Amino acid sequence: MQHSKSFLKAKLLPVLSFVPMLLLLSIIFGFSAQDGDTSGSLSFQVSLWIVTHFLPLISEQCFETDILEKANALHYFVRKAAHMTEYFLLTLSVYLPLKVYLTKRFTFPKRILLGFFITVLFAALDEFHQTFVPGRSGNVTDVCIDSIGILAATLLLFGIHFLFQYK
Repeated sequence: MQHSKSFLKAKLLPVLSFVPMLLLLSIIFGFSAQDGDTSGSLSFQVSLWIVTHFLPLISEQCFETDILEKANALHYFVRKAAHMTEYFLLTLSVYLPLKVYLTKRFTFPKRILLGFFITVLFAALDEFHQTFVPGRSGNVTDVCIDSIGILAATLLLFGIHFLFQYK
């Protein structure tokens, strides 16, 4: 029994540390491979759902034109929030294998900065990929928006590290 636990810890868990990152990369790649109309429609449906469920809490009268207008106004922010959320989660998942494989060679700040730059590189490559998708374009602005999520996750990891290091 002890041998199987050590095998699990020594061999299987390090390999499994890549799974969340690969899963998120495939999800992000899948969203980026959608043509412009499909991508816009999906995020508009999310905006419409938000407005449909929360506008009645604010206003007693909700006309269909009000709902569509509010959903349209919210649409841009939903898209950008999705970008930040994807890359926030990707940053956390990129850090996992770095922690597993580089703990002995790199200090925490070096690992976290490496994770930051790797994830920003993924964001830039994703935008480049979108230049080949009909109805989509690669934007430096989107890399910057993705980087807000990346920075937030990086700061969270720093905060957690220092909270537990000095406790």
